[in-house]
Amino acid sequence: MLNNILVHSGLFRYFILFIFLSFSLLTALAGADVTTGICSDCHTVHNSQGGDQNDPVAFKLNDSYSGFETNMTPNAMLLVSDCVGCHTSTGTSTIVSNAPIVFNTGALSNPLAGGNFTSVRTNDVLGHNVTGIVSQDGSLGLTPPGGTAMSSQLTCAGEYGCHGDRSSGKTNFTGMSKAHHTDDNGGITGASVGLSYRFLNGVLGKEDSDWEQDNTNTSHNEYNGSSSSETDTISYLCAQCHGNLHTWEGGALEVGTASPWLRHPTDIELKSSGEYANYTSYSMIAPVARPDPDTVPATAQVVPGTDIVMCLSCHRAHASPYYKMLRWDIKSSTLATALSGCNVCHTSKN
Repeated sequence: MLNNILVHSGLFRYFILFIFLSFSLLTALAGADVTTGICSDCHTVHNSQGGDQNDPVAFKLNDSYSGFETNMTPNAMLLVSDCVGCHTSTGTSTIVSNAPIVFNTGALSNPLAGGNFTSVRTNDVLGHNVTGIVSQDGSLGLTPPGGTAMSSQLTCAGEYGCHGDRSSGKTNFTGMSKAHHTDDNGGITGASVGLSYRFLNGVLGKEDSDWEQDNTNTSHNEYNGSSSSETDTISYLCAQCHGNLHTWEGGALEVGTASPWLRHPTDIELKSSGEYANYTSYSMIAPVARPDPDTVPATAQVVPGTDIVMCLSCHRAHASPYYKMLRWDIKSSTLATALSGCNVCHTSKN
């Protein structure tokens, strides 16, 4: 799995191997997209090694973010670590043993589509302040821009997170229950957490197999968007915390209804006239959403008048090296750099 997995004792491995072999047929029947492999990579039965309760198997990121340490407290669902532990690396790679890394504690190479939380470790304005990675925002506290104050700091999943079941009382663990073991060979339908785009409950989309690590417009995520107030879009998910910044959630009072907009529109079709009509080659700097991600005729093309402006057209989901999690440096003293993302859609501003 990751470079932080601990080595188990011989007896424990034989026990786990027995469990794995017992379930291997069921795993194969469930489909190739179900999480497979050695059970002990993700789970520990007793959180002890060699019968010694003082030699735990579970691990967590240490307080200095320099590596990992064993965790005496067992995790829910027999897991060896939490979301941060499993998706963090002290190395530079952003994919480790086919697991997406969203937090590299040092340098990183080829950040994934959502960006990397390493940025927010140095500056609150560069990303979401997620528990286990950084403390709450020093300026905003628990109040998201365009929203109302929350009663807890952000988590990866659950009631105060983006991923998993966000119902009241759900945690990182309970909010993600069964998700990694769900067979999604039938497609992303939004019917459950495991059948939702990137485990964002109810959201539709098409998932790039390398999480956009290769950063090419011929192979990328396809985001779901809608200009008719649908609840299964990526922007609608963002609006659960940032409602006043979303066309449909905030309404005309907060966003406007047409140009000139009060705030930048989201879940609105890219106009097919004027400067917008020239955005026809899909840009990894300023991507668009689609009305139906499963039936995109040409991945590398954009269709003005059909494809949709979304929150992620301008922002990264996790964090970025730029102000307010933007995809480009809008504060650059060089105008061409500051506009490098804006002019993908606003082509006359080149």
